[in-house]
Amino acid sequence: MSEVRARNTRRLFALLSSAALAAFAPAAHGQREPEPAPLGARVQTLLRVESVSPAPEVLDAPRDAVVTVRFNKPIDPASLDAHSFHVLGRWSGPVDGQFVMPDARTVSFVRGRDFSPAERVSVAISSGLRAADGTSMAKGHAFSFWVQTGAGSMSFVQSGVLVPGDVPYGAHGGDLDDDGDLDLAIPNENSSDVSVFLNNGAGAFGAKTSYGVGFHCSPNEGLDLSGDGVVDLAVANILDNDISILIGRGDGTFEPQVRYAVGSQPRGLAALDADADGDADLVTANRSSSFCTIRFNRGDGVFDTQATFQAGVNGETGVAAADFNLDGIIDLVVIGYGSSQIGTVLGDGLGGFAPHTAVATSSRPWMVTVGDLNGDGFPDAAAACSGAGRAGIYFGDGTGALGPETWFDSGEFPIAIDLGDLDGDGDLDLVTSSYTSGDFHVYTNDGAGQFTLEFTMQAVVAASCAVLHDRDGDGDTDITGIDELGDRIILFRQE
Repeated sequence: MSEVRARNTRRLFALLSSAALAAFAPAAHGQREPEPAPLGARVQTLLRVESVSPAPEVLDAPRDAVVTVRFNKPIDPASLDAHSFHVLGRWSGPVDGQFVMPDARTVSFVRGRDFSPAERVSVAISSGLRAADGTSMAKGHAFSFWVQTGAGSMSFVQSGVLVPGDVPYGAHGGDLDDDGDLDLAIPNENSSDVSVFLNNGAGAFGAKTSYGVGFHCSPNEGLDLSGDGVVDLAVANILDNDISILIGRGDGTFEPQVRYAVGSQPRGLAALDADADGDADLVTANRSSSFCTIRFNRGDGVFDTQATFQAGVNGETGVAAADFNLDGIIDLVVIGYGSSQIGTVLGDGLGGFAPHTAVATSSRPWMVTVGDLNGDGFPDAAAACSGAGRAGIYFGDGTGALGPETWFDSGEFPIAIDLGDLDGDGDLDLVTSSYTSGDFHVYTNDGAGQFTLEFTMQAVVAASCAVLHDRDGDGDTDITGIDELGDRIILFRQE
């Protein structure tokens, strides 16, 4: 038995033992179980979440963290499964685990494999989870946290180069074949395909496999769309005005694409369970048509219904998901390329969205990402402002609003911005990709949201985006850089 699996087994036995002891423990001295109220006086309350662990937006959850949620009333165990209580690591994916109930009101999920260093983990509880009295949460409950990474030297060396298709932009750096190491899926704008490279476990990759998608493909996500516990891919096709869905087979290969229309020029893509039905829906930010489209998942990876909504900005270009007002419902942050603004859009948990607040950005924001940048427990946003050569930071206040922009220089024409803990100190560092100056800018965070440029790393021609993940499996965070004009994937390993 591997050490990781043995450790998880010990944690499982400990939780089961706690549950058994709790079942036989007497009431505390001086207390007794409350007597049931008379039938006529009973008022049925809805199921709700009272507490979660790890805490929302925490930045350094252990890799072997047990995800625990406590409710206001006993849970019906028959309603508990991966659809009603879903845990997804952005890089490690939907790995199997065990549900444990230490007591009737508490549910813990123990993964069979550790989370990946420096990844964001999303937890979504759907309306399918029921209390023992039959009530549920119509709007579900969701939260996210980040996983700690090992101490980093901040010394990066180029350890390899991969050749994808023509004009690669965007990347998913997660586990595509469920073997515990991190692979790569790279959309290629001009060759209209996705290049998949499978990791051999030490950060070296096998031969490329290609899967057709639409023209000028770019924004992408890797997650379980069909509900079978396998990573699928969603890719937005900018100049075909649609999205491609590639259903994974579980071994790193994919079924042929299925396409769904969205707005004109979808340049941003985000995934979330917007209607609390236990599956991942997809939102696109459509620059030319200047609205957002949501495609609702039927539960099997088929997206046969859609809606559109305004985000309160003009020329919607990038979108990311987080709970900005801390009500347990996932919201959106959207950047407007035309209006040079960033705005929050609050979700209602039933599939609807409404603009909440918008603030000015530096010129022409191109990409947005989210995380708690100043350690106050509230999600913040960061944007690559291409027209100004800046990275913009926008601190959230926990009510859904964003503060005014603070910014720092970030090379010429930055078109991507990515977050992750590079040095292992428990806060989120930042990498921007500068298309014109042709380099990746690496910044460290002081923990309060102030960033310092540590160094730059050269691309071949035009740096276009980066992935911050533990590619070689040694416990610290590496950087995978994409060069869209040099048609190269540059592997930077942290020594």
